[in-house]
Amino acid sequence: MTVVNLPALYGAPSLAIGISEQELDIVRDLFVVWQKKYARNVLRSMYFDGKMPLKPTGNIPAESMQKIKAVLGWPEKAVSVLAERSVFEGFVSEAGDPDPLGMTAILDDNRFDLELPQAISAAYKHSSSFITTALGDEASGEPKVLVLARSAEWSAAIWDERRRALSSFLAVTSIDDEGVPTTLDVYLPEWVLSMTRRPSGSWVVDRRPNPIREVLVEPMSFDPQLNRPFGRSRISRAVMNITDRALMTIVRTEISADFYAAPRMYALGVAEDAFKRGKWDAAIDRWFAITRDKDGQVPEVGQFAQMTMQPLTEQYKMIATQFSGETGVPVSNLGIVTDNPPSAEALYADDRRLVSVALKQNRIFGSALKRVGQRVVRLRDGGDLTDEMRGISVSWANPAFTSPATSADALVKLATVFPWLAESEVALEFAGFSRAEIKRMLADKRRAESRTLLTSLSGLAPTQPARPETQGTFEFPTAPATPMAPSGA
Repeated sequence: MTVVNLPALYGAPSLAIGISEQELDIVRDLFVVWQKKYARNVLRSMYFDGKMPLKPTGNIPAESMQKIKAVLGWPEKAVSVLAERSVFEGFVSEAGDPDPLGMTAILDDNRFDLELPQAISAAYKHSSSFITTALGDEASGEPKVLVLARSAEWSAAIWDERRRALSSFLAVTSIDDEGVPTTLDVYLPEWVLSMTRRPSGSWVVDRRPNPIREVLVEPMSFDPQLNRPFGRSRISRAVMNITDRALMTIVRTEISADFYAAPRMYALGVAEDAFKRGKWDAAIDRWFAITRDKDGQVPEVGQFAQMTMQPLTEQYKMIATQFSGETGVPVSNLGIVTDNPPSAEALYADDRRLVSVALKQNRIFGSALKRVGQRVVRLRDGGDLTDEMRGISVSWANPAFTSPATSADALVKLATVFPWLAESEVALEFAGFSRAEIKRMLADKRRAESRTLLTSLSGLAPTQPARPETQGTFEFPTAPATPMAPSGA
């Protein structure tokens, strides 16, 4: 056991017990990455939650800007409209086994159907999220293999370009009231370290061996690039800038609405005491009387030309169009209603871009989930990667939203060319049925086939004549008489 002193780095372990100097250097590097990306990740979370502050323009006083409350949910729409099209239906094998390698039980114990959608949304929000696997503590009620989704807001990873995998990973699992980490999970190729900070400030490390000898973490990245292996966020700089301008347009519209509700008036040749009650009271009174001036002349009262809010609404529509072009979200999803509703072809064209992005992302996510499934089996059973593990794949729901009539028509045409397609489960998936519905339909089909088989077998069975009842006696059957040959023959 080694005690190492390290300069404090915003809560990084400065005194760790049970860790080597090399391992502590890796933890320090991970802390640098986490704190370098933390502020930007928090900013994107603020835009996603609609808590972004108003940017001052100079025309409105700063103290007035602080009192204005305005919210816009476009960044959340940029994330959710794509995350809704990544619906995980399970792992499948080349042989069509709906539960390859018996992974369903472990995934159910980890509530994977609830964890994975959150990991996908977090990936679109922060450019990447992570799924960790480790041996669980069954004595405390954990599954045999523990599968957890981690947000990039509280994680850090270092990418190995040669192996195209993670070389190390850190997850902050708890913090104190001041935001300083108190517990950490560090994933290394040979160890999984659980670090806990004592009240004195020192850290204690509990290490668990890693039987696979590889980092048990898989990134879920949106649009990874060669120079950005962890992808990029759907809430990009362009999206944040467009959102700021749209939000300021909303504020200007609200301010203009107040002036629009109270038009500007003028009065010429009025006495000095005409507006002692106040100009606002004069504007809202049902009856308003003005006395003559000192020369006895009747005052002249008029109204300035009313301002129009049309330029602001047109500007808002223009900004919404820019947001749609940047994210692929249809303008109709941003609350912009047109006089002429779009045709079916126009709706398909708007939806096509999101469908193509979702198909690409499902392949990327599927590659990561495939490795997660392989690690789950290897941790559960032990051993190396087998050909059967390599053969598993991920099944996704169709990201394109098509009507049942359109799907049925296309399926009929395909079954005409490929008759065997009608007997495949792929046809049911193409028709738009979910995995649960397909299981129920196939179970009903098997029951119906079993009843039909029993009915046909009962119809083919020969009818046996009833045997006579006996009273305790038994008679041997009489042999038929054979003619005797003539003597001398």
